[in-house]
Amino acid sequence: MQDYLFLVGFGLVIFGVIVAGMAIKKSQKKEAIENERLAKNAKKRLAATQSLKRINWKPQFSIDGGVIDEDHKTLIRLINEFNAGIASFITADKMIPNLKALTEYTQEHFKREEELLAKTDFPLLDDHKKEHQAVIQQFNGLKLKALKTTEDTITDVAVEISKFLQGWLSGHVIESDLPFRSYMDAAREDTKDSTKNAGDAAENAAPPPT
Repeated sequence: MQDYLFLVGFGLVIFGVIVAGMAIKKSQKKEAIENERLAKNAKKRLAATQSLKRINWKPQFSIDGGVIDEDHKTLIRLINEFNAGIASFITADKMIPNLKALTEYTQEHFKREEELLAKTDFPLLDDHKKEHQAVIQQFNGLKLKALKTTEDTITDVAVEISKFLQGWLSGHVIESDLPFRSYMDAAREDTKDSTKNAGDAAENAAPPPT
């Protein structure tokens, strides 16, 4: 009887060792798969960052030599910062500060631009406003998409946002904004003429020297 109990106990010990070994092996395999996934995602993020070219300001982008150009330069900087940050976008919350900065500044820029165009009597102002609204709607859609990402999909969405931003900026500056550069030039000339005429009028109205 004692031998039987010993064999049963010994069997249970062996069984426990086998089960524990299988559990450890399973855990190690799971950990290895997770580490491989994390490494793959890190490599993907780095490759995405390196593949996105830095945007540089060019003289031919100039619209007014003033506030609009400075706005565009700031937008270029924010987009470049977003692209550089993709390597660290592990979760959506890591991306939010960049998206928030881009959203706020884009809205400020559109407001300034529309006010300036209104002052220069730009004939396509209404169409330009519609373009701005379309951009905001598209960007909002991409931001919602970004909030639903997982660590496995966030890089793809970040690259999608980057390409949208770069495409919008080049199209916005080159195709949409450059046509009203002539209106900006005309407005500056009108200002110079008004200032000159006001100066001439003041000089003519001054009493002759005694």
